[in-house]
Amino acid sequence: MNKEKLISILPVQTTDEEKANAENFASYIVRISLDPKNIFMKTKGEQEMADLYKRVAKDGLVFDGKHITLQSTGVSYDYVAYKNKMLIAYPESKIDMALVYKDDEFSASKESGSVIYHHNIANPFSREDKDIIGGYCVIQNKRGEFLTTLGSADIDKHRKVAKTDFIWRQWFAEMCLKTVIKKACKQHFDDVYENIEALDNENYNLENPIGLDIKIKQEIDAITTMEELTKYYQANKGKGADFDRYIAIKKADLNK
Repeated sequence: MNKEKLISILPVQTTDEEKANAENFASYIVRISLDPKNIFMKTKGEQEMADLYKRVAKDGLVFDGKHITLQSTGVSYDYVAYKNKMLIAYPESKIDMALVYKDDEFSASKESGSVIYHHNIANPFSREDKDIIGGYCVIQNKRGEFLTTLGSADIDKHRKVAKTDFIWRQWFAEMCLKTVIKKACKQHFDDVYENIEALDNENYNLENPIGLDIKIKQEIDAITTMEELTKYYQANKGKGADFDRYIAIKKADLNK
């Protein structure tokens, strides 16, 4: 990946901020392209990266390599990027979102269109991933007041349709927050998030069986060759229809 060439085909940079954004993006792309673990980058060119930068820029957002990143499955937005887009579209927005852990107390209601909610944090210094039982997002702006909640079962469903479980393993709480605000934006502001949803949804496969245990999904995700997949299947066959279905999905992915 040639940094200078990439910068030259990005949108024209006339301000110091635009130049800095282009420089940061190009540096990020070159850095991940040099990482031997990022095999998917070996087939990527400067023009493809520039096109992704432009698609992200359509929403007024910056492809910064921090809140908007490039994964093997596509462009990924974190919960901060979703919040930033809302503030661009509706600067007056008030956004409150949090995860609820076991022993916390959370209650909510709506009265004449206004969201009324209470979250009592039982122990703010003991917030382990395994204790997350759900999350919520409250958005208030001139379009109205909206409450979105998501339980642990729904969070697990979103995790299971992800094309890879790597980010979920590394950043579970952050991915839970993203899932909550992503659902809120899709339900109430789909017109604003159409482009983001199209890009971000490339990281998900709705055909993934949601009944498959996460540990087994992780094991299959880690397989990189057909030979490994065949051995794994022979050693574990008989685990059910969801297992066979995900093996078939992985097989099709390896044969691309």
